[in-house]
Amino acid sequence: MKKFLALIMALALCLSLAACGGDSGSGSGGTTGGDSSGGGDASGDGGTEFPTMTWKYTCSATENTCWADMGRDFGDMVSEATGGAITVEVYAADQLTAGNQTEGIQGVVDGTIELSAHSNIIYSNFEPKLNVVSLPFLFSSFDDVDAKLDGAAGEAVGEVVEGMGLHLLGIAENGFRHVTNSVRPIEKMSDMQGLKLRVAGSELLGAAYTKWGANWTNANWSEVYTGLQTGTYDGQENPLPTADGASISEVQKYVTYWTGIYDCIFFTMNGELYDSLSPELQKIVDECGQKAAQNQRALERQGDEEVLKKWEESGMTVTRLTDEAAEEFRQAALPCYDEFADVLTPELISAFTGE
Repeated sequence: MKKFLALIMALALCLSLAACGGDSGSGSGGTTGGDSSGGGDASGDGGTEFPTMTWKYTCSATENTCWADMGRDFGDMVSEATGGAITVEVYAADQLTAGNQTEGIQGVVDGTIELSAHSNIIYSNFEPKLNVVSLPFLFSSFDDVDAKLDGAAGEAVGEVVEGMGLHLLGIAENGFRHVTNSVRPIEKMSDMQGLKLRVAGSELLGAAYTKWGANWTNANWSEVYTGLQTGTYDGQENPLPTADGASISEVQKYVTYWTGIYDCIFFTMNGELYDSLSPELQKIVDECGQKAAQNQRALERQGDEEVLKKWEESGMTVTRLTDEAAEEFRQAALPCYDEFADVLTPELISAFTGE
């Protein structure tokens, strides 16, 4: 009997120790390493376990811009929400594709890159409809931008993006494209007549600047500073933070601050990757993507004001168009809406104009 009781007590002790040991692989917030195909797991705030993955984020702009900040912001939020399971690596200036923006988007379509932030102008190389965002004077202000891109128009253009096999996480901002030059202030449309301007590679932008009287050309952005310095070009057009990042104020005297042409940024994820995620992780990714895009818009607009103030203080002449002058430019470019209707589609144009 004594031997039997001793055996029972020993068995009970073993069972107690086993219960206290637990599972060493399920600690809260732990990561085990891995890549985009999954690996270990980590727990989020609610205790849900997520596979550990590393996602690559590519964007057009350089490391010190709010484009790259958006990737870092998104990565921080997703990592926190998943207990460290997801890591986002930021590759600015399209490092993964030797600076080629089009190939950067193609990488996300193919799934060799997980995340992308590129402007609608670059996306229009794949789907011309996406150039609808850059119709002349489509937006009257930043408030108008937000109302349209966060509403039905944003949903309509988002469906086009997702038709490329991508998942749209958010619509961020490249901004209004302001014109600089070294010849004269542009206060009315006649002041633009004959100016040699470097314009981004878009048929729509080229058509608009033709109607405004500019003698425009396309050129690689890396060549523009030297071209402005030597007089090959009188001016260029770009969002202010982009132009300032290239030290354009050193070789330009005048800037026209207007709402003539606008660029957005599509923040996307490879569609197959998104579809493979659990509903819980999809919800986290969508919420963090939207928040990161909104944060980026705020940073871009703050940068706009800072650059404008810096340029004014450095001696550049800043021109803000009068309502009458802006209307003259708008009326001159209105035919673009009809000329590009077949490409952009009347339905998509109407989603933005309400007409």
